[in-house]
Amino acid sequence: MKSHDPTIFIAAPFGNYLRTRHTTSVHGTFTLNPQGNRFWAVLKSLRYTKEGWTNKLGLPNPGLVKGLYNASRNDVISIAEVNRNEFQEMNKIIPQATSIELNLSCPNSKFLPWDFINQWPNKDRRWCIAKMSPLTTPEEIEYVVNQGFRQLHFSNTLPHKKGGLSGKTLIPYTKRLINLVRTDFKSINIEIIAGGGVTTIQDIEEYLNEGADHISIGSGWFRPLKMRKLVNETYSIFRG
Repeated sequence: MKSHDPTIFIAAPFGNYLRTRHTTSVHGTFTLNPQGNRFWAVLKSLRYTKEGWTNKLGLPNPGLVKGLYNASRNDVISIAEVNRNEFQEMNKIIPQATSIELNLSCPNSKFLPWDFINQWPNKDRRWCIAKMSPLTTPEEIEYVVNQGFRQLHFSNTLPHKKGGLSGKTLIPYTKRLINLVRTDFKSINIEIIAGGGVTTIQDIEEYLNEGADHISIGSGWFRPLKMRKLVNETYSIFRG
């Protein structure tokens, strides 16, 4: 276990509001132009079910320019397209050294072709992450890797009749994708960020032992004190 040195990410949208020691916050998800009021969308759409948290948020946000202004240098900026070719315009705005996460898999927004994503990876970004769906196929992973991505986040929320589903339900999907990458792409140095249902140190250890390098915590931050304790425990085990 000491061989691991995981970064713990505070997943968007929680990363917009939370910062704590020993974590990296993900801000967003931002689109090229504003998309409604995030705060009220959160209040209206989040629901808890026995399967986990569901939401129909889509991508409400104040727009990329404001998102960049409110982020710090060490944050990761999560971005997504609403219309085709917007990634090209966003690439003109985002500094080349800014860490980014391309949200390629929001179940509450329309699917668009992954055009021009090869423009994002470069040597100056500490993080250049592709956030994938729990239903990602081997062919989709191959495409993203061939576009230059070496940091993959598994996974986004699961499509559900009530919106996007997060929580423990995602664990088998995430493990499947970790194993797929470690088996089919073992000749390529890929960093895997594992998320979905992380609420205990056992969850973190299981993902790392499956082959993940880093951990993303999302809906667990509805209990911020518990998550801060978990982050500190993780830091103590792996870096202390």
